[in-house]
Amino acid sequence: MTNTTLPRFRVHFHDGKTFDISAGNSLIAEKKARAAHPGGYVKKVKLIREKEAP
Repeated sequence: MTNTTLPRFRVHFHDGKTFDISAGNSLIAEKKARAAHPGGYVKKVKLIREKEAP
């Protein structure tokens, strides 16, 4: 079994809120963020490149 981790995405909303979400791709991350912040408009979705602290 391989140890694969999902990439992390930062989803920015027009009202200034941001969410860091692990997902298989950016569209799934956006969908999860919209569920967490209903009624908000997504401004951009970016891949987080830095590694998480252990």
